[in-house]
Amino acid sequence: MNNKLIFRAVMVIIIIIGGVIIIIGRKPIPEPICIVCGRNILTFLGIIEVVLGAIALNLHNKIVNTKINVGR
Repeated sequence: MNNKLIFRAVMVIIIIIGGVIIIIGRKPIPEPICIVCGRNILTFLGIIEVVLGAIALNLHNKIVNTKINVGR
């Protein structure tokens, strides 16, 4: 396995874990927003994890594509 494939797999796993945190952190009755209170912090961290994982995957694809284009 090369490093690109391993990095992509890790990024996908991170995004999936963030989505699971978001799903687990939801409650049926909405509560007031408090970042440091109970489950709201888990939801907040899950959203941040998904966003950062998607950004990292996008940057990785851009770097790989520029290296491929420069090599040709």
